[in-house]
Amino acid sequence: MKSVLSPTTSSSNNPLVIICPGNGCSNIRKSNWYGRLYRELTQREIPCVCENFPDPLHARRDRWVPHIRSIATTTTTTTTSSKNETNSNVVLVGHSSGAQAALRYSELYPLHACVLVSATYSDLGDAHERASGYYPQKTNQNGEETNPYKFDKMKENCKLWHQFHSDDDPFIPVHEAKAIQNGLGLVDDDTFQLLPGRSHFFEYQPELLDCVLSVCAKL
Repeated sequence: MKSVLSPTTSSSNNPLVIICPGNGCSNIRKSNWYGRLYRELTQREIPCVCENFPDPLHARRDRWVPHIRSIATTTTTTTTSSKNETNSNVVLVGHSSGAQAALRYSELYPLHACVLVSATYSDLGDAHERASGYYPQKTNQNGEETNPYKFDKMKENCKLWHQFHSDDDPFIPVHEAKAIQNGLGLVDDDTFQLLPGRSHFFEYQPELLDCVLSVCAKL
């Protein structure tokens, strides 16, 4: 008889999808497309975590990255008791602020795949976003940065990357998404998809499900 995993439990050789929301979501399963993606995955017996994040308004890096790590280490079950389990079966799906958290998580920890939705490179001059702690800051006219993205570590820890952006995102210009694309070395119309008329991806898009199913199948 085929073994069926709990929707929120994963063994070390099965994917564990963690949905990382945008900020301002106090009820994640009723926000944007997160609940729909969760249902689509769990109906296919793919373990998925779609739970509220702490500090939902500010989405601070020092709260969200440890929270994702806690989910990854406590949700994954293994047949061994080793404390050195890498949790490299994790698939992060990050939207907006959740994409920034996924990027920073991948600098520190191994994971199977990362799907970025509506990611930005900079804080776009917004003081509230700057306070979240995710974004590089230019220190002089030469463009030198503090708090830089460690793209080399991201690519070392995660081999499968996909990025989605809309050509009419009202908050994040395309050039911001392109800066992330270039840092990760993603390819147009393949691992980077610029889709028409999707705004800030507030609504469910079937391309996201197809992408997540594809990367899960590669584990």
